[in-house]
Amino acid sequence: MLFTELTKRLLSLAETLARWSGTLAALDRRRRLKVARYARRIADTLARAAEAFLELEKDPGDRAAARRALRELGRIKGYVETIVAVLRHHLDGRKLWGLKRRLDEFDFGDPPQLPCACGAKATVDRLTAAEGYFRALADSLAA
Repeated sequence: MLFTELTKRLLSLAETLARWSGTLAALDRRRRLKVARYARRIADTLARAAEAFLELEKDPGDRAAARRALRELGRIKGYVETIVAVLRHHLDGRKLWGLKRRLDEFDFGDPPQLPCACGAKATVDRLTAAEGYFRALADSLAA
């Protein structure tokens, strides 16, 4: 899978969770703060991934930067799985199924292909937008 495709799916997931901020606000305070904490961790992870992609933009052959980007994106999958576990009993079946489906789209079976120099900018832009969605979600849930 291309990194660019992976980041498109990640942005879609971030947009979906952000649309549910009203539903998530109905969680008890402990669960809301837990989701907010993970949303912040995801945002921080997205920022690190974006930095790695900026390095890839400068040098598309930088294998170390590619590994850092892949490591950060893999970490996000774990965080989102934890959020799904927290929300399992608080979302209707359709929403939970949609979230699980989006999570399953993060296929890390094959190493993602490195983005070409022309795709790195779009990848960074999507990561930055997704970071913003997760930071906004964390802020709204922690309020």
